Amino acid sequence: MSGWWPASVRRGTALSAALLCAVVFTLGWLGTRELLSKQLSDNAVASARVQLDGLAEAYRDGRPPQLYGDAVFEVVDESGREVASSDNLRRWDPAWTPLPPAPAGAPADWTVTTKATLEPGDHPQWREYREYTVVGKVTDRGGHRFTVYLFVSPWDTLRTLSTFDDTLVFFVPLAVLITALAAWLAAGRALRPVEAIRRELAEVSGSRLDRRVPVPPSRDEIARLATTTNETLDRLQQAYDQQERFVADASHELRSPLASLRAGLEVALTHADRADWQAVAHRSLLDVQRLQRITADLLQLAVDPAELPEDVVDLADVVGEQVAERALEPGPTVVSEVDGPAPVPGEAVQLERLLRNLLDNAVRHARSSVTVRLRCEAGEAVLEVVDDGPGIPAAERERVFDRFARLDDARARDAGGTGLGLTLARDIAVRHGGSLRAEDGATGARLVARLPLDGRTVSRSV
Repeated sequence: MSGWWPASVRRGTALSAALLCAVVFTLGWLGTRELLSKQLSDNAVASARVQLDGLAEAYRDGRPPQLYGDAVFEVVDESGREVASSDNLRRWDPAWTPLPPAPAGAPADWTVTTKATLEPGDHPQWREYREYTVVGKVTDRGGHRFTVYLFVSPWDTLRTLSTFDDTLVFFVPLAVLITALAAWLAAGRALRPVEAIRRELAEVSGSRLDRRVPVPPSRDEIARLATTTNETLDRLQQAYDQQERFVADASHELRSPLASLRAGLEVALTHADRADWQAVAHRSLLDVQRLQRITADLLQLAVDPAELPEDVVDLADVVGEQVAERALEPGPTVVSEVDGPAPVPGEAVQLERLLRNLLDNAVRHARSSVTVRLRCEAGEAVLEVVDDGPGIPAAERERVFDRFARLDDARARDAGGTGLGLTLARDIAVRHGGSLRAEDGATGARLVARLPLDGRTVSRSV
C-alpha cells in the first residue's frame, strides 16, 4: 500500500461500480428498446389501418389508390385469387403466393393483423427484413366481396431503432467510464482518513504510545473507527504506564529485603567467629518471609480475573473466623459488630483474603483497637474495618490503593506490610462486583467494602 489511498480497494470499488453501471444500462437499453420497438410497431400499424381504409374505399369505388412511398398492397377475391396488387410486390418477390381471403361470413368491418414473410429480390431496403406485419379489411365491389391487404413497412421503425442503438453504443461505454472514474475518486476521498489512521498507527511503538490518530469531522463509521482507536491507544498507554510503575516499584520492594538479607549474611560470614548466628538467622527469616509475602501478592495481582464460582459465602462466618484468629495474637484488640447473615456470591478464599488484608492494615496502624462491622442495606453487604490509628488524609484516600503506596512514617515499610495489601483487597472486591473505599471515620482509618448480596438467598429469606 502506497500513497494516501489503498489502491486495491479503489480498483475494486471502481470495477464494481463500472460492472453495476454496465449491467444497469444494458438492461435499461434492452428494456427501453423493446418498449420503443413495440410502440413504433403499434404506431405503424395504426397508421397503416388509416391508409388501409382509404385503400379499401378507393378499390370499392374503382378509384386509383393513394399510397405513400413504397407501399405494398394486395387484393384477393373470395376464392383466394389475387385480383390486384402493387407493382413492387411482384418485383420484390416474383414467387409470392397470394394471402388467403377473409373467412366466410366475416362482417363488413372485419380486420386482421398477421405476419407474412417476403422473399425480397434486389431491393436493399427489405433484404435483411423478411417478416413484416400485414393488415387486412373486407370490402365490397360490384356485389362481390374482396379482401384488401396492406403491408406495413418496418423501415421507419428499424431506422429509429438503429439510431437509438447507435446512440447508446456510444453513450453506455461513456457512462460506464464516467461511473468508474467517479467511484475511483470517491473511494480515494472516502478512504483518505483510513490511510491517515494507518500511518499514525505505524508510528506507534512501545516508546511512542502517546501518538493518536486523526479523527475526521464526518460522523460516519471511519470517524467512529478513529475514536475507538484513540480510546484503545489511551488504554494501552495507561496499561503501559501502570506496568512501568509496577515494575519499578516491584524491583525496589524486592531489592530492599534482598539487599538486607545479603548484607546481613556477608557481615556474618566476614566475622564468623563473632557473629550471633541465631540473630542472623532470625533477621534472614524475617527478610525471607517479607520476600515471600511480596512474591505471593505480586503473583495474585498478575493473575487474570477468572470467572468466579457460583458459591454463596456468608460474610458473617468470614468475619467470625478472622476476628477469632486475631483474638489469639498480641496487639490491638479486634472486635466485631455483625447485624446478621450476609450471603454474597463469590469465592470464600478470596473474600477471606480481602478481610485479612484489611485487618492486617488496620492492626499495623491501630493504637489499641480495631472494629469490624457487617450489615446489609439496599441489596448490598457493607463490611467496615475501623481502627483508632492516625487515619488517612482525605487527599490520600485513593492513593492508598495504589501498588506500593507509602503515605508517611506511621505507615512505613518496617511495620511489616508489603504495600500491596489494600491493592489486592480492592481488586478482590471489584472482581466480586463490589467496591472498596476509604471513607470518613470518627477516629483513625475507616475502610468500607460493599458487595452485592446473593439474590437467590435473599428472595428465599423474604
